Amino acid sequence: MMSRIKWAAAATAVIALGATGCGTSGTETAPAAAPVSPRPQGTGPLTKEVVRTDLDASTADAGIPANRPEYARGYEDAPADSQRSCAVAFMGMHTETDPVDETHFKALIGELRERDWQQPRQQENSYANDGALASAQVVLKQRGWTVVARYQLASAGGGITLTALDEACMKKHDADADPLA
Repeated sequence: MMSRIKWAAAATAVIALGATGCGTSGTETAPAAAPVSPRPQGTGPLTKEVVRTDLDASTADAGIPANRPEYARGYEDAPADSQRSCAVAFMGMHTETDPVDETHFKALIGELRERDWQQPRQQENSYANDGALASAQVVLKQRGWTVVARYQLASAGGGITLTALDEACMKKHDADADPLA
């Protein structure tokens, strides 16, 4: 009697395991792994690399021309004890083949917001005499970083700059000074 109870319990366990998919028959394929997010989970500060990835991906997705290397290099090659070392920078300028206009700037802000950048205040705009948008600025924040996004209309077309500032690093280097000087 006791062995029949043990076998019944074992059979029930095998059926339960098979029904829940814990076993494989050898012909089944493993479920696809969920894509890994490049963005670390949690509430701590973002790394400079994650911020750089956000800026590069957001500008590319908004159709803005590639970062001007000489502009970014001024921040990337900055001495570690300088304010510029606290920043990640981007500049995309209008070209004949890749125009930059207000539509691109709006798309960029949308892309950054999709990546969890929060806009704590309204966009600041200035207009030309003809009513066209001459410049715009948006400040976005996320996990210890502030991004200042700027659009500037010029005679040869528009340009967009992004300057992301590591807030803790800036405090170490006199936050009252202009990091763009």
